[in-house]
Amino acid sequence: MDLILARAREVVTLNHAISNPKSTKLIFQKLPIHMRRRAMSHNPKRMPIKLRDAHIRQMQKSGLPPKSKRPSRKYRRRPNNLLNEYNRRQCSKVWLKTHIWHAKRFHMIEKWGYKIAHYNNSRGYRANYKAITKDCMIQDISYYNCVEIIGPGDKLIEILKTHCKDGLTFGAKYYLKGDRQGSLTFYKKNGNPIGVVNFFYRPNTNLSEFRTIWIWIHPALYNEVIEELILSFEFIEVKPQLSSNDKFKNKFYHNNCDFKMQILTHSLNRFRLYGHMSSAVLTDTLRLPKLNENTNENGMETDAEESWYDKWYKESSNIKSFTMQRDIFNNIKTLDSPSQLPRHCVIGLTVLDPRFYCPPKKSKPQQNSTCPKQIYTLDSLASFSGLWETSVRDEVELNCKTTKEINDIRSGNLVPGVGNDSEYDEKIISKIPVILIQFPGTSSSDKSSGFTSGLDIILPAKWGLPFWLSFMYRCPRPGGLNESRSMFLENLLINSPEINHPDTLAYACEAEEIKKQLIEKYFRYPPNRRVNFIKYAISSPFYCEWKMLVKEWTNEEIVSVLRDRNSILSLTTLLNDCTINNKRNMKRENINKPLSIDDEIGFKIKSLLTAVKVTIVGKGNPKDFALICLPTDEDLIKFNKNKKWGGPIQKCKFNVFEAKRKILKEQHEVFLKRAMRQRKNARKSCKEITSNFDSTTIVTEHAKTMKNLYLPECTGVRESCDRQVIGYVVQGGFSCSEARGIGWGYVVIAPLLDMIGNKNNIVLVRNTKSRQYRCAKLQILPIT
Repeated sequence: MDLILARAREVVTLNHAISNPKSTKLIFQKLPIHMRRRAMSHNPKRMPIKLRDAHIRQMQKSGLPPKSKRPSRKYRRRPNNLLNEYNRRQCSKVWLKTHIWHAKRFHMIEKWGYKIAHYNNSRGYRANYKAITKDCMIQDISYYNCVEIIGPGDKLIEILKTHCKDGLTFGAKYYLKGDRQGSLTFYKKNGNPIGVVNFFYRPNTNLSEFRTIWIWIHPALYNEVIEELILSFEFIEVKPQLSSNDKFKNKFYHNNCDFKMQILTHSLNRFRLYGHMSSAVLTDTLRLPKLNENTNENGMETDAEESWYDKWYKESSNIKSFTMQRDIFNNIKTLDSPSQLPRHCVIGLTVLDPRFYCPPKKSKPQQNSTCPKQIYTLDSLASFSGLWETSVRDEVELNCKTTKEINDIRSGNLVPGVGNDSEYDEKIISKIPVILIQFPGTSSSDKSSGFTSGLDIILPAKWGLPFWLSFMYRCPRPGGLNESRSMFLENLLINSPEINHPDTLAYACEAEEIKKQLIEKYFRYPPNRRVNFIKYAISSPFYCEWKMLVKEWTNEEIVSVLRDRNSILSLTTLLNDCTINNKRNMKRENINKPLSIDDEIGFKIKSLLTAVKVTIVGKGNPKDFALICLPTDEDLIKFNKNKKWGGPIQKCKFNVFEAKRKILKEQHEVFLKRAMRQRKNARKSCKEITSNFDSTTIVTEHAKTMKNLYLPECTGVRESCDRQVIGYVVQGGFSCSEARGIGWGYVVIAPLLDMIGNKNNIVLVRNTKSRQYRCAKLQILPIT
């Protein structure tokens, strides 16, 4: 009996010990070594099943609830789940139709409310340059917003003219026929510039009737332009009875004067093909239907159910335009370059579904061996297109066959495959209206003829991906924002919607965003890897202080860019004369009368900025935010004696904030150690940690103070370094077309007039991360 009682007491003791453990170890820490797994701390299923419940309870007590298992990739990639995921990710940013194709091959960025391809993952600056000069580069620019305005022609032009200044306007005869695309700077009613927009009219010979215009607006300018159009036309938005989550529908506006405005952002796609082979890629991809074989004697198709194509080509004028467009398309096949087409011409086409004419594998199209023909003029009939009609666009998108349906048609052949695609009856192939627009590229004398010329193709939005994939079978090099930006450095066509000038709101917003990104990147480096801009005498390394620079030179606080053609031409002529006179003065020392501009004109424009190109003489490449400075007389004497002279060197400036920075750093380290010690003592004595021990706020304030000491606020630009600053380089780098470093930017006209008076066109350029000045030649760039 005593034995049984003793054993019973032992069992009670064991149960008490198990239910009231004194050990601090967790259950998974008590397992034998061979049973332990690293993932046990966060994954209960790694525990033995008998201990799993107790382990979960312990994790919940410690405030770390077990994480649910992540669904497998196979589950996530199911079509239904994938579609839901894609729709969810499009809530904040709009995806282009080619987004998924680009996302697998490009670095994507969020910009202007879109997800846009930034740069190709394969990279290669020279490969891009080769594509532009010898082959073809393609870019999806469907992020441009198309605004359609319909109304009485004379009043439409009259209202739009209020947003123009000097030069050609919306009412220029050159554009009214609808066979040319126009480009101009769009102004607010108060005279402030917004930016460059492109536009073209629907072909119509009678100006008294209603006219239709498409204005293509860059997304950086979209909100400003739309606000001005609504104010000018007094538009009221028409809200359709649609579900609130349907954000991909076009917006409609109207007023009491028979004007209508529609935003066609989600109805049209636009691709841009640059380069020598762009016309060959385009003509090899597109096929025109055979109109005569598909129609009967009355010009009607024999099918019972009429499509848009049947109805459209019932009219004799449309049949004439088709005949003319077919001849033009055949002539384009013989061209060596798109620059041989009329400048900015608009060509309408009706083409067949390009998926039926893809080659079995990717291959470059062959250049036509026949003698190329120059196309000098086009009739307005060549610009007719069914793409202008809303009903046509809707029907074409509705009847777009999926790739699966096309593959099912192919599989029904006796010999399956893509080899028999050309033998299909055209009646089963969709017809799509498209519009081609030529852009001429640069006309500079130091560039090759037609450099960076190309073609734009506008098509219904749902057909964007089928056309894009068909183009890819012809091996063009796809490009993103970086590639297009590098092209601007080569052709210097800065009168473009993608280039924002310093006197526009779009430039200010973009400059602030870039400044913020670069400052964050700068402070991610450790202190010993940060460039000491104070010692390098760089007052503003990540931002161009135009307002401060203009004020220091002219006492004016308004930043404005020179756009008057006559003034730009006068400055260009005088600066070119400086170059000629400098060459002559090297051979003979006769001094002519100083060159000057009219005093009245000079007084008006001296406080403005003008766009310039800097070409480095000798070594060196200008970078973004580089300083453009005036050389001293000694610098010019040294340069004239030795053209290979490397340029002066900036003296190191004393950093007045360095000592204060070190003292603050030492004091902050002492404070952190003291705060850590106080927190440790408080934990040991089981006291509550009060706000006196919390160093979060102090650490944040210290970091802010230290940032201000590393990058102090800019207080002056003109006299910030050894040479007087007159401007900034906005974009610079090595130019493959010129085989030297070039850049473009802006300078204040007041010191430029002094340079012209001294018969000098040489400036000094210094990058923000260098003390070396480089000699460069200055040229004026035209802006309209």
